[in-house]
Formats: sequence, C-alpha cells, structure tokens
Amino acid sequence: MAERTQKLRKSRLNQMFVDGLGSAVQKTGDTNDSPLLLDLCHPFPLRLRVYLFNCTNPPGGRALDEFKAQIILPEHKKGERRASLDYSDGRMPILAAYASIDGNVQNGVFVLWDAHMHREFSYSANIQVKGETIISAMCEAVAEGTRNNTEVVLAARPQHLLAAIKRRVAIWQDQIQWEVANGT
Repeated sequence: MAERTQKLRKSRLNQMFVDGLGSAVQKTGDTNDSPLLLDLCHPFPLRLRVYLFNCTNPPGGRALDEFKAQIILPEHKKGERRASLDYSDGRMPILAAYASIDGNVQNGVFVLWDAHMHREFSYSANIQVKGETIISAMCEAVAEGTRNNTEVVLAARPQHLLAAIKRRVAIWQDQIQWEVANGT
C-alpha cells in the first residue's frame, strides 16, 4: 500500500505557510531556511520562529487514523544529545506540519502542536495527530484534538492559518495563567 500523503520540499512548505498568512505577514526570512522566521503585523503582531515539517500517514507502524511528523532540526545529528526549540530574540516557536489529504497538495491542512510541550526531543522524534482532527479542519476553521498528555493539537486549512496561530497563543496564555495561579 502506498503512502497516502505527499512529502513536500522545505521551501514549498515554508512558502505555503507564508501564503496562508497572506497580508498578516510583515516580514519573512528566506523560505529555504529552517526554521522560518516570520514577523506578523496588524491585527496580530508576533515574531515567529516556525519549525515546519511534513505530516504523513505511512502504512505500518502507525494506526490508520494517525498522522505523524518527525522533528529533525538542521543542526541536530543522529546520536547527539537531545535538541530543543529556539526561543531567543523574542520569537515564539511554532511547531507545525502540513498534511496533504490523499496525496493532493491543495487539499491539506497545517497542524500546530504545543511547542512548550516539546521543549526537548531526540533526533527524528515523532509527534502525532489523529486523522479525525485533520478531517475536522476540512469542515471548520480551526479544529482541535487532544493527545494523551493533554496537549491540544490544532489543525487548519491554509486560509485559516492565522486563526489557528491566534488560538495556539490563547491556549499558551491560558496555560501560563494556570501555572502562575497554581504555583507550578
């Protein structure tokens, strides 16, 4: 059985992400770079560091209803100690992947994981999302799914990417307020 999703080159993934944000993008780094640096403007000014991967549903090894992305940073080599996302320069890390449905690149969604729950990871670490969350994103602006560890995973078609980023920020702010209130 062939893989049901298509892998895209980093430059194409990055350009699709930028295009999905449209006029909200004030400034972008080189779309060949990984991670992609983006500055958003009104109505939602943010400085982002986007770690963007392919999200696939390969046969074997995963449940049929589960998609995965593999976190591989350019400077992280197999066998090295754990890596982490870069929070420097006032940039918010976005941990995302693009899942094309049935191999159709135009029929896909961006998936956004909670970067704060993936602070450290081994080389080629897997992050997963249920197919139900991806399918829901085809019908609603921003779909939400919850992983076992209470992580909220978001999915949105490219035209709703800004709304998904706003939701990701709101979830993060809620988590910080809860941690402060509970002394954790």
